[in-house]
Amino acid sequence: MKKILWILFMLFLAHRPNFSWAREILQEIVVQPGDTLWSIANKYLKDPKRWNEIVNYNELPTADPTLALPGTKIKVPIQLIKEEFRNAELIRLVPEVKVKPKNGSDWKSAKPNMTLNYEDSLRTLKGGQAQVKFPSKEIVQINENSYVILKPEKILQEIQLLEGDIRASKAKVILPQGTVIRPKGSYSDYQARVREDNTEVVFVYKGKVDVTAKGKTVTVPEGYGTEVKKFSTPDVPKPLPSFPDFNPAELTSEAPTAPRSQNGQGARSLSAPQINDDPTRKQGKAKAVVSEKILANYHVQLAANEKFEKVIFEDIQPTGKVFDIKKKAIPDGTYFMRVAFIDALGARGSFSSPTQIIKDNVPPLINNLTPEDGAHFEGEEYYCDVIGTVEGAAYISVNDEVIFISATGRFSKFVTLHDGMNVIRIVARDVMGNETIKERKVYYNKR
Repeated sequence: MKKILWILFMLFLAHRPNFSWAREILQEIVVQPGDTLWSIANKYLKDPKRWNEIVNYNELPTADPTLALPGTKIKVPIQLIKEEFRNAELIRLVPEVKVKPKNGSDWKSAKPNMTLNYEDSLRTLKGGQAQVKFPSKEIVQINENSYVILKPEKILQEIQLLEGDIRASKAKVILPQGTVIRPKGSYSDYQARVREDNTEVVFVYKGKVDVTAKGKTVTVPEGYGTEVKKFSTPDVPKPLPSFPDFNPAELTSEAPTAPRSQNGQGARSLSAPQINDDPTRKQGKAKAVVSEKILANYHVQLAANEKFEKVIFEDIQPTGKVFDIKKKAIPDGTYFMRVAFIDALGARGSFSSPTQIIKDNVPPLINNLTPEDGAHFEGEEYYCDVIGTVEGAAYISVNDEVIFISATGRFSKFVTLHDGMNVIRIVARDVMGNETIKERKVYYNKR
């Protein structure tokens, strides 16, 4: 009896899909009017006879392959689908990003959440950036001035990088000279770039990758990079810079929790990073030396939470230039900021730990201010009393003299008057440096 049950169990497994990958790698197909399981299988599946496996992944009103299905989306294991029907999804873009379908001749503006099919091309222009999600759930970042051809083929998808640079983890990448990058192990994080002089570079931040060119393969481990010059084989991997540890708020024009000075607080100057000069280093025994590579840029990202589940803003700016959140086109609010440095050769460091940063462009309010503009005073009393209330101010000054603000926001100050017109200047400033300035012109006539 046990033997019979075992045989039945093995037969059951033989006719069921491989759930170890099927649970993870499914693609949605839109059912068109009149579609049946047979017509869908004939169009999309490499082996149409496996139409019945679609039933295992969907709750369908019928399993009869000849009956039309209602308009819906069905899920199909990616390994069953013909290469030309496998797709990726454009989950995020920063304009301008252009897309061109396979065999198409015209570039069109890309749209968020659009489907990208096998051998579709994507181009990012200056300032543009795109993130593409493949059926394997890998998210590939395509940076500005880049040109790629996407091939969501098999479990390990392929990307052809013709210009610019991308950051990937599982994808096999093919560069213009035919250089092939293959990730090794369960997870990698690497950047591939084509420079203007056609040199191809690969930087590995996590895991390791194989880089093959002109019949030679080198394995690039975590924390190393390699170059492939034109018509050459890959260079021996060299260590990447280890970038300085810092608080991202130090790159902002002001500290988010303290009032700034009149001229604002500049970003600190950054020293050159350190690298290990020994390519055979072992963990914990590296000799650090000062790199001759100067920090060139920093990549800044803002998100609503510390997990950076959704990046709200990002930009690449030269080091030495402050990051002024007040000038960015995002709503006022509290954000989390992280930064990755980029050296002169294009190597990127890891992102820093997030730090909180506030955008607040709302100035303080000055209310109930006396005297009125144009008020006249005369007689022996050669002063007037400046009185008012303020909301949201860290301090207030009258004619450049800082005065006390009560718990209720009230302030007052005696101002000495001279014959003729007097200008009284009231300045309220909050912790973010926002200012409200009011002036009163008053007149004094001594009898």
